[in-house]
Amino acid sequence: MRIKDFLNEFEADRAALPGVEKETLAKLRNKTIVISGGELARCLCYAFLYNNEAKRLEIKVILLGKSRNAMASYHSELLLRDDFDFVDYNSASEISSADYVITTGICGEHTDNNPQIMIDGIAEINACAKIAKATGARVVVVNDSRIYGKAKPHRVYSENEYAELDTTSPSSLAGQLMRTRETTLHSVLKNSESTVTTLRTGIILGASSNFTSVLDPVFDDIANRRDTVVPATRDRCTFVYINDILKAIVFAMTNLEENAVYNVGGKNCNASLIMIAAVLNDIYGSRCTIESGDFTELDGCAINSNKISVNECTPDIDLETMLKICIMDKMKSEKVLRIPHSHERRLDSIHEIQLAFLLETDKICRKHNIKYFLGGGTLLGAIRHKGFIPWDDDADIMMLREDFDRFCEIAPKELPSNMTFQSYHTDKACFYEFAKVRLDDTFFATDFAKDHHAMHNGIAFDIFCHDKTANSAIGRKIHMAVTLFTRALVFNKWNNRKAENGSRIQSIVTNFCKKIFPLRFSMWLEVRTLKFFKNKKNAKYLYDGMGRNIYNGAFPKEYLDDVAYADFESYKFPVPKEYDKYLTFLYGDYMELAPLSTRMGCHEIALCDIGKYDGFKIRKPDSEK
Repeated sequence: MRIKDFLNEFEADRAALPGVEKETLAKLRNKTIVISGGELARCLCYAFLYNNEAKRLEIKVILLGKSRNAMASYHSELLLRDDFDFVDYNSASEISSADYVITTGICGEHTDNNPQIMIDGIAEINACAKIAKATGARVVVVNDSRIYGKAKPHRVYSENEYAELDTTSPSSLAGQLMRTRETTLHSVLKNSESTVTTLRTGIILGASSNFTSVLDPVFDDIANRRDTVVPATRDRCTFVYINDILKAIVFAMTNLEENAVYNVGGKNCNASLIMIAAVLNDIYGSRCTIESGDFTELDGCAINSNKISVNECTPDIDLETMLKICIMDKMKSEKVLRIPHSHERRLDSIHEIQLAFLLETDKICRKHNIKYFLGGGTLLGAIRHKGFIPWDDDADIMMLREDFDRFCEIAPKELPSNMTFQSYHTDKACFYEFAKVRLDDTFFATDFAKDHHAMHNGIAFDIFCHDKTANSAIGRKIHMAVTLFTRALVFNKWNNRKAENGSRIQSIVTNFCKKIFPLRFSMWLEVRTLKFFKNKKNAKYLYDGMGRNIYNGAFPKEYLDDVAYADFESYKFPVPKEYDKYLTFLYGDYMELAPLSTRMGCHEIALCDIGKYDGFKIRKPDSEK
């Protein structure tokens, strides 16, 4: 059985660990991980097993529980897998080897004042400590903000600050148990080889999960277009989406300091329920009436999570996005899901503008017999969606060198008056190695581009060139290494940044050359490198020296030999006849959708102004009328 076959989109989203770099995940290859706890532990088990399938990590996951009843919320066929096992507390001594022990206890779980919770919690932590002490495993203990006690008004708690526990509140027992879990671990493992990294989360939200919150009825009402009332709180609490907690756990295992404590919150997620009601009203106010209700108390407080961010584990999902995902989970829809209202409701207009770019480019290429193909995500959209990827915000095409050079010569003369052809030749403030077509009187800038005020920053359409490279493996490796070096030279010189790429020696050489080479010379050097094999007659390989796909390496030239045509937004555009091989080379299983939480466009847009093109529509072909 495959994990992804029984997970829905929301479960698969978190299981894919989209916020964790593959280099970080690779550190867990062939490790044995013991996991105990409730719903958070279940999500973590599925995440590791999912990545065993997707990235061949070969992690051994051992679920530790009081009894087989701990498996009740798990898929029944898990025990048939070679990479999963279950061990109860009484058999903990049978685990002779473990690299990590992760205990999540009651983190994020609703509790009452039943003393059995304390008894079970202590049994769990003792079993985990016993395994860690015997194996020398690194321990990650995860609690939530109830550990800080009854928060003082308007207080945001850092890792070493505590309030008193309110013995009349159900959350008091949870707080006491969490403090006991941490002190027990440190006491038992004090003189052992094991280390303990502690995480403390905000209030957990998770679509299609067993986490519950006072917002669940609100999410259900909004999804079904019913008027709703959001309970109110006087003070802020910290919220966090499950994805960011799983990311923090992986970082605690691999990157974070041992024997340290880190708070884990969402991105800009310290909010009161009154603030959340306002956010929901802003997004869904036209769907239903959303009002604030009576005051209530939440099981948590506001926490300061700057410490973990400083250690390069930053949250990916902000409050608005997590609310949208939780509401989408309650909707009944057969459509491809995406985060709604990305680009502040401009995405449909941006797609129409990009389609206009495509049609103008196609007209020029047909007139002058220039061969091109839809490229990157635009090609993927044509094959998978018969149009734009629903959440994508750009379009691009690709050409071979001879066609690219001809297009760069012809396009400036043939484009409509409201479009500008941009390259390092035509725009002296531009140092992109690829070409763009820009729409005048618009502005569409990333965090990177917004600082280049002299450069045309209108909505853009990208034209990439795939160049020939060496036939030998060593020749291709050298060619790509030099390409990356010259690209780093240009990029860091242009942006006045210090190069920190590759090895220390590489960075030293790049920074030295950056100082002595003028920017125009560095650009010339990069282009010469890209075109180095231009005249090679028997070239067997191409590479994407201008784009991010350079990291995939070279691919057979035959992939781009022949042209076929595919439907794209009711038009026909050229694609490689061998598109299946090419897309598999780029993306692997390209028909599998990206994780849901990442479906928000491929660019971090800092400034966007589409001016008079807001609401722009292209007249569809006669066949569509």
